Amino acid sequence: MKYKLKKENLNLDILENLFIDPEELTDELRFTYQHLTKAMNNPHAFTKLNDTGDWVMSCCPIHAETRASFGISKEAPYHCNCFFCGYLGTIDNLIEKALDLNEGEGIKTLLSTYIFEEKRQTFDMVGFIDNRRNSYEISHLEESTLLTMKESRENNEKIYQSAMSYMYQRGFTEHTLDTYEICVDTATKTIVFPQRTRTGQLRFIQKRKIGNSYHGAKFVNEGSAIKKDIVFGLHFINKLRTTSNRITRVRMVESPTDCMSNYQVGIPAVSINGRILFRTQVRELQLAGITEVDMMLDNDRAGIKGMKDASEILDRAGIVVNQVRYPVFPIVKDSNELMNLGLLDRLESQNVNLIGSLFK
Repeated sequence: MKYKLKKENLNLDILENLFIDPEELTDELRFTYQHLTKAMNNPHAFTKLNDTGDWVMSCCPIHAETRASFGISKEAPYHCNCFFCGYLGTIDNLIEKALDLNEGEGIKTLLSTYIFEEKRQTFDMVGFIDNRRNSYEISHLEESTLLTMKESRENNEKIYQSAMSYMYQRGFTEHTLDTYEICVDTATKTIVFPQRTRTGQLRFIQKRKIGNSYHGAKFVNEGSAIKKDIVFGLHFINKLRTTSNRITRVRMVESPTDCMSNYQVGIPAVSINGRILFRTQVRELQLAGITEVDMMLDNDRAGIKGMKDASEILDRAGIVVNQVRYPVFPIVKDSNELMNLGLLDRLESQNVNLIGSLFK
């Protein structure tokens, strides 16, 4: 009991010294939660966000509901409270309960995955993870895992053809699908999108369920779905950084299919797997030699906000930022729709930070 109390006090000290954006944290928790099996019984968890000034409200992850009664305090140490079921705890406790983690794993997951801003005062998070938690290392999948999925075609040709037919309908060629290692896992009836680190290690596999007659989330992940440093497609660009074919300018999009669409029309692109750009992803871009980014997240409210936030982060990192202009007509959602209309490689971009003008 004494050790547990000491550990809880240490966690509170850590939380007091962190700056967390509860709205972005809630959005990221929603992304992780929706891939859990229990999300089928509580599909609205972490949705319907509402900022009340002191709390960021959403639907509770502890009990099923359709009205937002669960809140995360905007002040450290970030208490959580469901005003309906009565749940109380700090954010690290909430992460453990919502994501089915072992006791003590919540603070480690928070530090390694969900911290969006720098801490308020000097605190060695890396040292904490290394020394207090026996060195947190992000695991990777063996290449044999992906190979097994590729070879599963032999077990069910019908499922394979159904999945590939969907990708062909999206406008993708065999060359593009082969380049990005897109395959079908017939055992789980899913389309496979390998997610690799900048250096090419297989971090996790994103799977899209085939068709529309499934239950639960459309996307499921296999492996360590920590995406804070993952930029889809960056490992191709990283291979060229020391060659005469070095790529320094990329188009930044939301999803793997948007990244593949741009590649197919000859535009170097990367995907950040969502609308939130992490600082660790920016660092990966810099290590791959990227100096200029053309922002092109989805053409919707969330995408517009994501581009604004990402542009500010890239600007502070010293990267030239341009924003790609969607056509006024027709109204389209993303790069894939534009590719199929033959417009993706005809778009104009405009510099949105002062850095770009210095080089023109």
